[in-house]
Amino acid sequence: MVRRIARTISEVLIPCRTIIASLLLVAGFASQGLALDPSQPFSSYLRTRFSSEDGLPSSVVHDMVQSQDGFLWLSVGSETLTRFDGRHFAEISFPRAYVLAIAPGGDLWVGTDGGLQRIAATALNQFDRLPATLYHPGPGLGSRIVCLHFSRNGILWVGTAGGLYRFERGGFSSVIPQVGIIRIEEASNGHLLVITADGFVEWDGERATPHPEFAAQLGVKPKDVFHVLEDSRGVTWFCTSLGVARRIGGSIEKLPPYGPNGHGAFRAYEDPQGNVWFATDQGLRRATAASLELAVPGMHVRCIYGDRDGDLWIGTNGDGIFRFKDRAVHMFTTADGLPNNLTMTVLASHEGSLWSGANCGGLSRFDGRRFRTYSEKDGLRNSCVYALAEDLNHDLWVGTYGGGAFRFHEGSFTQYSKAQGLASDIVTSIVAARDGSLWFATPEAVSRLRNGQVRNYTTADGLSTNHALNLYEDRDGGIWAGTVRGIAHLTGDRFAVVPSLPNNIGVFPIGEDRSGSLYMTVATKGIFRLENHRAINAAPEIGATHVVETREGDAWISGFGIDRFQPAGLQGLRGHDEPLDYAAFGRGDGLDATECSFGFPNSALTPDGKLWVATPQGLAMLDLPHLPWTNRKPAIYMEEVTVGRNVQPPGHELVLPPGTHHVELHFDAIEISSPEKIRMQYRLDSVDSEWLDAGHPAHAIYSNMPAGTHAFHVRASNRDGIWDRVGAVYSIVRQPYFYETALFQLAAATAGCLFLFGLYRLRLRGATARLGERMAERERIARELHDTLLQGFQGLVLHFQAVLDQIPNGEPAHQTMKTALSQADQVIIEGRRRVRDLRAEGTEANEISQELAGYGEELAKDSVIAFKVTLVGSPELFHPVVREEIYRIAREALANAFRHSQASSIEVEVAYDRATFWLRVRDNGSGIDREILDNGRNGHWGLSGMRERAQNIAAQLSIWSNPGAGTEIDLKVPAKIAYARGSKRSPWQWLKHWIKRGASGVR
Repeated sequence: MVRRIARTISEVLIPCRTIIASLLLVAGFASQGLALDPSQPFSSYLRTRFSSEDGLPSSVVHDMVQSQDGFLWLSVGSETLTRFDGRHFAEISFPRAYVLAIAPGGDLWVGTDGGLQRIAATALNQFDRLPATLYHPGPGLGSRIVCLHFSRNGILWVGTAGGLYRFERGGFSSVIPQVGIIRIEEASNGHLLVITADGFVEWDGERATPHPEFAAQLGVKPKDVFHVLEDSRGVTWFCTSLGVARRIGGSIEKLPPYGPNGHGAFRAYEDPQGNVWFATDQGLRRATAASLELAVPGMHVRCIYGDRDGDLWIGTNGDGIFRFKDRAVHMFTTADGLPNNLTMTVLASHEGSLWSGANCGGLSRFDGRRFRTYSEKDGLRNSCVYALAEDLNHDLWVGTYGGGAFRFHEGSFTQYSKAQGLASDIVTSIVAARDGSLWFATPEAVSRLRNGQVRNYTTADGLSTNHALNLYEDRDGGIWAGTVRGIAHLTGDRFAVVPSLPNNIGVFPIGEDRSGSLYMTVATKGIFRLENHRAINAAPEIGATHVVETREGDAWISGFGIDRFQPAGLQGLRGHDEPLDYAAFGRGDGLDATECSFGFPNSALTPDGKLWVATPQGLAMLDLPHLPWTNRKPAIYMEEVTVGRNVQPPGHELVLPPGTHHVELHFDAIEISSPEKIRMQYRLDSVDSEWLDAGHPAHAIYSNMPAGTHAFHVRASNRDGIWDRVGAVYSIVRQPYFYETALFQLAAATAGCLFLFGLYRLRLRGATARLGERMAERERIARELHDTLLQGFQGLVLHFQAVLDQIPNGEPAHQTMKTALSQADQVIIEGRRRVRDLRAEGTEANEISQELAGYGEELAKDSVIAFKVTLVGSPELFHPVVREEIYRIAREALANAFRHSQASSIEVEVAYDRATFWLRVRDNGSGIDREILDNGRNGHWGLSGMRERAQNIAAQLSIWSNPGAGTEIDLKVPAKIAYARGSKRSPWQWLKHWIKRGASGVR
């Protein structure tokens, strides 16, 4: 909507152109309803026709009533029950419905030719077959229902083809037997005015009294009196074959036209506002003070009904139904004296006079009935009026498109144009400031006229562009200039651009409220409120050109339509996804234009409370004190549901089978008076992240809805734009596939855990088997070394010993040989130790910690580094292969720490656990370079070797190091692999052990 402002600006001011019960929300009645004003000619009422093209099942309408929830119920065609919400007709499966009545408690009574059916008020919101209770007032013709009437005391009177019956305390009693009853009305004294097949009778509670004397006075036969009605003022109306008559006091008056030749009247009806209507041969008539007004000539009226909002509904014989309602907006056009309908601006002067300017039509003044126009012949040399203002001397200033500005003083015009110093002859806005100066907005500059001198403000004076759109003076006397590139405020003698607003699109001030907040329109972005130099988007969806505030505090916005905000409606800060409360007035209210004109100002409020708005189709007038309003909450209901391709009633909740891929939810709000004003939003929990706007017809479509229970929320505004923020909720259950159930997911998770545990056990078994193979190979090598190499060395040593015995002691060779033999003994001893290491029985339980302590002390011998070995737990017997790999990894880690870390402290921790063997080497040195740590490049292959050794024994090696923070190397070996005797725990104990360790955060 607001994007059209940008288009207007870009044209540079070229001259204008089966619900569930829990879902239905029924609120209180209207505080003030619409009413057909009897002082207005019937032709001024808004007429809307509904026919088969709109979904009405038949164009013949027998009867209609309105239930408490707002639905309009109709008996149409071949006695078909139909329900109407303001937009949609729904045909109810209910045969032979003819006459209708609503009980004081809200129940719907339906008269058929086979009996009387009662539908409870709580069941009226269902779209499938309505549950009803069938009654038979009497035998035979006594159950053929012709008319129904609820008296003021709540008693139901039933007129049948076989007599009059009373329904009270759950039972029927015969009142007037064996005569056809046609009409039933109630007089002010409680008597029933009954039209029978034999004529008019009066039931006083005890007996029926015929009144043939009235027929004689009316000049008709008794059977030609068709209806007798006493209205709320005590006037009795008679509908006869000759016309309409009324009795006031004791005298009867026949209202013209009365007599033969097609003047018959068949039915009378008094609406809630006291208007009396008649169905006649000539059409629909309305009673006036002295006669009958022919409201709709030629209309074949079958029934008349006034709803709770004051609208009049007419059911016809073959032409559908009509709704008549009073105009909220009255249009003044050339028929009222305007020079043309293209009005641009309107102004209320200090004494209450109304002035309007027309595009190429001149200046017009309203005298209360018609407009008097001033144009070229009166001295207004340019009649394309775009702006109006009144100065302190009460002179009128007129801005024109091409002629500059004119002052209107005592009936004569004085021109101010470029010849007098204005920047342009196109003047689009005028401000008569409190200091006596005049300000003019033009496409070339902002011009000021003070003491006869003109000063033009341009970009050199602070404006972002010379093209000004409009001007505004706030209550403090500040001047604001709206331009096609932002808005500026006069500070001293220069303009300053407001930085919190865009400066690349049109921005112009539209007014302020009583709190002093300034409002402005930003093209394509809506209405902004300026507070403390901060711009707040107050109404992003509203396009506006002017705002007027009433004494009551209502803000009236004219722009693309006319909108009303209640007091403070534009002032508060809205939360995320919070709807905006405002009432929109458009064609449905009598506004003939879809937008207001772009002159300044384009709306004015006169002292009598009338709001006047300039439009391209004339001047629109709203009589604000007499506008209707309602405090009813919108009644929201679910209409129907489509699952896949199947349409079904909504029911109490929607249950979807697994695999449902397409769901359509159709919903609406009940508003038979102004359905076009209803705005709706919806949201599905766990699917929609925010509220979504619903179009017309309102519906929501979902694909692949997740399994589970979802709440479908619907909220709506009433016709005055007030939102029911709670709304209604409809439950949707999407049944899951078996694999979407919690039980299946738990079972799948358990199976996955067991599978991973099985893989872990399988990996341990493989590693153990590989270690066994390696151990067997080591033992074979040990045997070979012992039986061959060591035995051969031993034989050589014996031979060398024999040689040594033959060399004298004093010979140098003796000492050399002795030394060689000693070294050979050490080699044999070391060889035997290695052979012993290759065999499982040669490994000692505490050898790792002792050997690491010895190795570390040897490395620390010539240094100042503090070295410590800590043993945790009881030592276990290692698999020889694992022990060798662990020892080699630890030696490499210690060697690196002593050689490269530059540490002052090095610690080794050896920890034995039933589940895991831990080895930790840490220092407080300089750390390892990140490239070496990650890749082992530049010739540093020790880390890679450590990782390979750890991988060989299925161990986990972790290296943590930061520059300047030291290094820590952790080696973790599962007990099943590390210890020779392993762990004796069962698989289930292992699982519990690892779960416990995971929960405690142990790695």
